[in-house]
Amino acid sequence: MSTADQMRTKYSIGHYLTKEEDSPSSFAEVARRFAPRLKELYFPWPGLANGRIPPDVTRAEERTAADMRYCRDHGMKLDLLANAMCYGETACTEEQHRQIVDIVGRLDRLGLYPEIVTTTSPYVARLCKLEFPDIEVRASVNMELRNTLALEYLSPLFDSFYISRDVQRDLPTFHRFADWCRDHGRKLCLLANSCCLRNCPWHASHDALVAHMAVHAELGIDEENCKLLCFDKHSHADYLRPGWIRPEDVPLFEPELEVVKLATRTVSPKYVAEIVEAYLNYSYDGNLLRLLNPYHGFEFRPYRIDNKSFPADWVTCGIAGKCAENCTHCGKCEQILKQVMKYDVDHSVRATDYSVAGQFAPGRPQKKPDDPAASGEGKAKGAQS
Repeated sequence: MSTADQMRTKYSIGHYLTKEEDSPSSFAEVARRFAPRLKELYFPWPGLANGRIPPDVTRAEERTAADMRYCRDHGMKLDLLANAMCYGETACTEEQHRQIVDIVGRLDRLGLYPEIVTTTSPYVARLCKLEFPDIEVRASVNMELRNTLALEYLSPLFDSFYISRDVQRDLPTFHRFADWCRDHGRKLCLLANSCCLRNCPWHASHDALVAHMAVHAELGIDEENCKLLCFDKHSHADYLRPGWIRPEDVPLFEPELEVVKLATRTVSPKYVAEIVEAYLNYSYDGNLLRLLNPYHGFEFRPYRIDNKSFPADWVTCGIAGKCAENCTHCGKCEQILKQVMKYDVDHSVRATDYSVAGQFAPGRPQKKPDDPAASGEGKAKGAQS
């Protein structure tokens, strides 16, 4: 591999734990392949509420620390997640204050003092500024920052911001955020591969559900009536409208960014390396849905979204950007869909979805529609398996 291929990028990846410590798809294996080329590791620490469902694994703290140490030793910064949408009765209390201080202190004693804390909470941001002034405080993507006025309000407490995924693909809006951050000495970050529905009205509720999963796991979830909106029946074109950015289009945004975050929370661990490699190479010849989080490939089967079939001006022409902010169903996305939706001869390959959304995805028998474009114009007729 050439020296140019080994250059460190701006990508940040998330830590995860597999059931089997020696799994070939474990985070340790991903780190061994890619750590020298990645900029940051964002990680949940056991016991601290964040935007993830707690994993049911053994030795979670010890394994997490070992993976973090490997990444730190290979030049990656550490980003502690305190990005839950709800902290329940401990929110803004002395108990929460003590917990944050204790966890950062423990990480320090382990030689893993984080360079960054990412949070949804202005309270956590404020106490980090007071207790750990040398730590960069970052506003989580879950804060849904859609305009520069929001950045202005938060700037005394935060050093960097994730732009809302709903507006990031509109280039004029993105550059307005980038200009504001540069003018005010702040940093801009972006989540590249989210496939949450554009302007999803249940996003806040879902994030709150995830924050309370430890409680819900004990009480039991009403799975029959708690189906996530994004896994209900939608037009296939609805999945072209979210804020995901193809690996090939990252260079349009990267020069203005501190970090490009790659989400891996609700994809099978065996696909994480595929996601990272595609973005490191700025190119992917395959089913785009396999790179996106959450995974919506089931809704398209037996079809796929061929990543290489998108027009070169997919982002710059505006269809992918502000056009979808207040969708009038003009037919432009459906025209793109006809171009990129292909019959998948390999649709028997199954992905495992570890998210609460995956638990609620209804199963439908496989059926090949007569016309793949037809399924994009009406309700999603692509089968799930």
